[in-house]
Amino acid sequence: MDDSSAPVEPENGEGALPQRFYPPSPPWSDNAKLLVVGVAFVLAILGVYLIRNVLAIAALAGLIAFLVAPLIRLGVKYLHIPRGIALLVAYLVVFIGTIAFGALLARSIVESVVELDPLGLVDDVRIWLLTSADANGHIVVFGLTVDISAFLDSLDSSVRPGDGQGAVIDANQILNYLGAGFSGVKTAVGIVAALVTSAIITTLVAMYLNADSGRIHEATLAQFPPGYERDGVMMMAQLKSVWRGYLYGQLINSLITGLFVFIVLWFVGLPGAFLMGMIMLVLNMIPTFGPILAAIPGVLAALLSGSTRWPELENYWFALIVVAIYLLVVQLQANIIAPKVMGTAVNLRPAVVLVGLMVGFQVGGLLGSLLAVPVIASIRDVAVYLWRKLIDTDPWPGEDPVPVSSDP
Repeated sequence: MDDSSAPVEPENGEGALPQRFYPPSPPWSDNAKLLVVGVAFVLAILGVYLIRNVLAIAALAGLIAFLVAPLIRLGVKYLHIPRGIALLVAYLVVFIGTIAFGALLARSIVESVVELDPLGLVDDVRIWLLTSADANGHIVVFGLTVDISAFLDSLDSSVRPGDGQGAVIDANQILNYLGAGFSGVKTAVGIVAALVTSAIITTLVAMYLNADSGRIHEATLAQFPPGYERDGVMMMAQLKSVWRGYLYGQLINSLITGLFVFIVLWFVGLPGAFLMGMIMLVLNMIPTFGPILAAIPGVLAALLSGSTRWPELENYWFALIVVAIYLLVVQLQANIIAPKVMGTAVNLRPAVVLVGLMVGFQVGGLLGSLLAVPVIASIRDVAVYLWRKLIDTDPWPGEDPVPVSSDP
């Protein structure tokens, strides 16, 4: 009788006591494998739900690590700096650059806001409402009659006149204002502390990811089943190309578009042109919807402030000019700038991008919208690979053989 589960007794030489070894475990049945996969999937979904509040930090840390990786690779491969020192130098350069850019940005934004004169704009709107409304508090906007009597009453009662002694200031109101101001300061301090803590944690996680990138790469390669090493290497290279092409391409695209908006709006005399360029730079990172949202403050500023270069031009005509400028910029970045700097790294249909943006915003807010496109492109590439394997065709037709290498 064949007893395959009995301990193995190898020959250890004449007169030596045999050493007993347990045999390898038997392979799992197909049903056992399906059960394990199902349980692991449920546990993974449960784990994602439990850590949902820190997923944004993890995703942002991975994004930072991915963007900083070329600086580290530059120091290691071309400058022959030890990896640890290259990592510290890269993050030091990023930190100094962020501080310098932030200081320049804050100063420029303050100057743009002063140039816009928001208090003057508010007062202009208040005067326009008071002079445009009739005796019943009605105002006509594009042929529609709007009742703003309640709002006008609040404007009139915002300052209570005294008995020939000027405006009367209630002491209780002062205390309420001071209390609200103190509460606002505490809230602002709490928000700043939370942001600083999150930034430190995110940076540390990103640094650890960069430090362990080689081991992570090798560990990932080691998980591929025998015979699938080429597929794994090709898939990792494909996904890396998608993410690198999209993120760096979108960053360059946003820089060019924001700079172009600033130059053109400054040339036509829009107050706060630099601020409008920065808004375009940030929001342009979100495909499709971003440039549209970025145009709203510029058009409102043109409608309320007019042009400093053409003061005789009516505000609404100047607003139409600014609308035309934004339309031109959107067309340029969508049809010329983006294809040139991003190539075909993503290559998704517009309808798929729109749906992905809505889903990404619903799941992860602004960060989800930013990462929705490369995530969808990655899912597409994995799905194409699985489909080609299902129909027994080469997943990588026309590709050259991949040499055995563990270079991340």
